[in-house]
Amino acid sequence: MKIDQIIEWVVHYHRGEMSDEEKRTFECWLVEDKNNPTLFNQYKKAYCKSRQMVFSEVVNKEKAWDHIIKAINKPKKRLIPVWASYAAAILLVGLFSTWFVWNEVSKISPASQNEFEQLAEVGSRKAILTLADGSQRRLNTTGQEEFDERDGTLIVKDSINSLIYKSGSKSVDQLIYNKIEVPRAGEYSLTLADGTKVWLNAESSLRYPVHFSKQQRDVYLTGEACFEVTHNPDAPFTVHADDTKVRVLGTQFNVSAYDDQAFITTTLVEGRVQVNYLANKTILIPGNQSLVEKGKDGINVSEVDAALYIAWVNGVFEFENKDLAYITAQLGRWYNVNFFFTESQLKHIKFTGAIKRDKSINYAIRLIESITDVTFRVEGENIIIEK
Repeated sequence: MKIDQIIEWVVHYHRGEMSDEEKRTFECWLVEDKNNPTLFNQYKKAYCKSRQMVFSEVVNKEKAWDHIIKAINKPKKRLIPVWASYAAAILLVGLFSTWFVWNEVSKISPASQNEFEQLAEVGSRKAILTLADGSQRRLNTTGQEEFDERDGTLIVKDSINSLIYKSGSKSVDQLIYNKIEVPRAGEYSLTLADGTKVWLNAESSLRYPVHFSKQQRDVYLTGEACFEVTHNPDAPFTVHADDTKVRVLGTQFNVSAYDDQAFITTTLVEGRVQVNYLANKTILIPGNQSLVEKGKDGINVSEVDAALYIAWVNGVFEFENKDLAYITAQLGRWYNVNFFFTESQLKHIKFTGAIKRDKSINYAIRLIESITDVTFRVEGENIIIEK
């Protein structure tokens, strides 16, 4: 089997673009040799690593080229698998595409930037904390602060504007709840009383006890959050999002459950989780994503590159074969703007790429315009998307 064919299968597999005929050929190849499934998985890992390298090194092309040279010139005595050398080939393709987009965006006249940037704002770390007595604290500045809850829990806002729950009553008779709300054009992170780390995306909220009981750990999410759960087999951690429950013992995963979305997704990075939706339940393993459509029965599970769905935690929008409507919804929350399509079919244009979240909205818009057949313009307080 030619290496080019395997790489093509890997790319089509990740993008969900395999035709029925291609699937049949691929499945036949998998059973031809017991080593073929392992070989394919090794190529998948090489593809993911090289693509992520391109995105993470996008502002340092020299460093990315250095990675390629090292991959090609590794000493034979280290017994690098044959597949590894082809990661460089995949990286070359990704790096060239990135270079092309950067060149196109760099040609834009500064005069054309103003209208979008005047309408939008770049997101930042900010949130509102509601304590058990109903009082609120605005979390939008650096510098350390401390708050006390009535059970003795110490809440620390550290120097990077992140919350840490440090102490409190060890015997919990009645749970005391806090709520953190992140507005549009915001993001925030916190460490719960059990050590679990939570990253909240724009326009999201989380309700949680300041100290968990010994038997269970329940939190309530609206919007999107990434969780890194502290292992505790005696007290399962459950995320409630609409009619979905994600139950874990200790793992890392992402849940997207915005009110304006018709679906809820759970993407597992590591560990194992159980997703419950209405009368349905399923177990996810790393690289699985569950999707439920609100108001419809059943849970759909697919294989994805989980790194795509937690890239926002590290300051990057990363999309692969996503509808433009999905992308503009993400951008709208982060830059606090509203997008409107003049034609419904434009919503389904597919886009693959990465955008650093600290870039202006103009950069994001011009990048999309440079590789898709749409244009953006400002009309009043909205951004219009047309052919």
